[in-house]
Amino acid sequence: MPVDRTIRVTAGGPGVWLAEPRAGELYRIEPRTTPVGQIALSYAFAVGPGPDGNWRVALDSDSSEPAPQSLENATRVLTARMAAERGGFAMHSAGVLRDGKAWIFAGPSGAGKSTAVRLSAPAVSLGDDFGVVLPAPDGWIAAPLPFDNAPVAERPGRSSYPVAGIWRLFKADQPRVERLQGLAAVTSLASCLALPWVLPDLATTTLEQVDRFCADSHFGHLHFGLDVDFWEPLSAAVGRLD
Repeated sequence: MPVDRTIRVTAGGPGVWLAEPRAGELYRIEPRTTPVGQIALSYAFAVGPGPDGNWRVALDSDSSEPAPQSLENATRVLTARMAAERGGFAMHSAGVLRDGKAWIFAGPSGAGKSTAVRLSAPAVSLGDDFGVVLPAPDGWIAAPLPFDNAPVAERPGRSSYPVAGIWRLFKADQPRVERLQGLAAVTSLASCLALPWVLPDLATTTLEQVDRFCADSHFGHLHFGLDVDFWEPLSAAVGRLD
């Protein structure tokens, strides 16, 4: 794909960052409205448009947070924004490539995303922590992303794949697929969105795009056991809907 956005990385001055986190505090990224547009601000980085209209990431060189971690978190914010601006959305999700399609598993931390990827071996991982889907002329596509909790032995060969569906994960003794539609589907999938509070200017647009996905493609709940093969009931459920 052609490059359509260049982000400049600069050193940030003092006094603009969130206060250092207290013990046990969840990692914070907050939105800020500025004269030049919406920015995202954290302990050691700020990302948003600069005075010249170009995008930039400002880093606090005095922070105890390592610069690579700050850059990765800033990149997640930018990825979520760019996905929403292009008619899609970003999720807390994992994905695998199977039969030439992206099968996406969504849910909060601890839902079993990394486990679902592991149980899907030898399917190639599209990322086990953060994912995006985008509209395409003939459906929806997913892009492999480099945000992984576990080392990846093999990377996909293409930049995007057609989406087979998204399933929100729930732990259970036996695998079961539950199809959702309408408001129930939109509400459930929206709960898996990544960083929605950091993009208040895109909130309404993003929900409309989630609604469109649920109407156009497969979404449901996958109840699965940690050591039980869930692919047979999942594939059968998708086959009945196609």
